[in-house]
Amino acid sequence: MELGEGTVALITGGAGFIGSHLAEELVKRGVNVRILDNFSTGKRENISKIVDKVELIEGDIRDSEIVSKAVRGVDIVFHLAAVVGVKRYVENPLEVIEVNTQGTHNILREAYRQKVKRVVFASTSEVYGKNSNVPLREDDNRVLGPTFIDRWCYSTSKALDEHLCYAYYRLKGLDVVILRYFNIYGPRANTSAYGGVVSRFVTQVLRDEPPTVFGSGRQTRTFTYVTDAVEGTILAAESSKSSGEVFNIGSEYEISIVSLAKLIIKLAGKEGHLEPTFIPYEKFYGRWFEDIMRRVPDISKAKRTLGFQPKVNLEKGLKLTIEWYRKHL
Repeated sequence: MELGEGTVALITGGAGFIGSHLAEELVKRGVNVRILDNFSTGKRENISKIVDKVELIEGDIRDSEIVSKAVRGVDIVFHLAAVVGVKRYVENPLEVIEVNTQGTHNILREAYRQKVKRVVFASTSEVYGKNSNVPLREDDNRVLGPTFIDRWCYSTSKALDEHLCYAYYRLKGLDVVILRYFNIYGPRANTSAYGGVVSRFVTQVLRDEPPTVFGSGRQTRTFTYVTDAVEGTILAAESSKSSGEVFNIGSEYEISIVSLAKLIIKLAGKEGHLEPTFIPYEKFYGRWFEDIMRRVPDISKAKRTLGFQPKVNLEKGLKLTIEWYRKHL
């Protein structure tokens, strides 16, 4: 389906980090955008530039009446609302499970009832768990630790969400597309302890604090600039070949966390002044935590099917991010 003038789109979590960037891009394209957000992590300033061009509904996706109101009359739903942040998974697994599963079921149920044309569901690279078969393909197995490790509750809740998506697609005919985001970063990302590693490192460095690396720092990730994630999301939404499919949306450039910290120090002009510091996982996350040493996506399916190609390399994206935070800290 084409996203343009006359299209009505609901973005759950639309005042959040990724959601607000998606909302801005859709508004540029002439889409009538409706945002549902409870502002638990989303911020009104994230949508300040478009607030007079969107319909804003303040509410929780666990509230079925609010969801019914939000879905009414829309053509497409971008379901981005969720409890995110590794520290939050460890501190409040019950909230993670309730919001991510109950909320997603509410969205899918109402989308089906109200004959929404398509639902784009924001899943996560976390569903792969600690599978070491990198680069990770969409059909790779999930490999998780024991259930008493709270970190895995988020992965499990999102995997259950994917099962719900497939159930509504296969049993009820609801058009659903699943996207697994890999470490999205950029302006507006949460800078608190619940945010991602890039925003945390950038804010620490700009405040002349050494970036705090958990564990050895040898663990590796790939990082995706937010505009690339938005482009991948829109490509998936518009594609005639994406129904019932799942796609990795990410970058292929792998970097260790300690190297990331050093690169941010360099790009912020603090080289020779700051060095990363290291603390054990347990000191920050508590006893019930487990990390993944490598996580890298295979994005060949998204390239082949959607025409997705990340455009912003890590150094450029970090420069843009640092520049934004200099102005907003």
